Amino acid sequence: MSDTDRSKRSQDTHALQSVYNAKDSQEATELYDFWAEDYEQSVLSWGYTTPAVACWFLGRYVDPEDGPILDAGAGTGLMGEILAPLGYRDLVGIDISRNMLEFASKKGVYKDLRQMELGGQLDLPSDAFSAVIATGVFAAGHAPPESFEELIRATKPGGYVIFSVRTDVYLNGGFKEKQEALEREERWQLVEMTGPFSHLRFEDPKLKVQVFAYQVR
Repeated sequence: MSDTDRSKRSQDTHALQSVYNAKDSQEATELYDFWAEDYEQSVLSWGYTTPAVACWFLGRYVDPEDGPILDAGAGTGLMGEILAPLGYRDLVGIDISRNMLEFASKKGVYKDLRQMELGGQLDLPSDAFSAVIATGVFAAGHAPPESFEELIRATKPGGYVIFSVRTDVYLNGGFKEKQEALEREERWQLVEMTGPFSHLRFEDPKLKVQVFAYQVR
């Protein structure tokens, strides 16, 4: 590896650590805006597997004809680029980073892309989507477990919410408690989940993610 490649990898790793250490959503937004141009190349070079796993769950439970799908935390459109060739064409994407969304729009696979922040009220209609898919957004310094309330609201009864959660925040960031509470309240029902797996080669090997599929009640 050349010195230039080492320097580039070091810069990208620093960018990843910075967004996970962001003190609030405004700082995270600024960091993602800055990283947008190199984001996709960086995470793909690190063997980012989570979108493929989440798409497998989506294909198992949701047909392309079932209706619109919300890509929550769409970023540069990695998820849409995987889903479109599989026949999922009715895609809406939201993200906190306007710069990320500009890159997503260039892929030409989304019907609508809008800047929104997970964790608060979303400017989306109720019961509008056959499924929500979200990867990479439930991690340290990112969207909180309260985000599930609005994602459930926006999903049709019988639809699915499919998402990844990093294992450290699942156990210590309130996600496990929130997911189980929503199940007790009969807001959704767990239908499938993966075991923990490594999703980025250059991250701490102890940090893994799990992918969950819930059906909205």
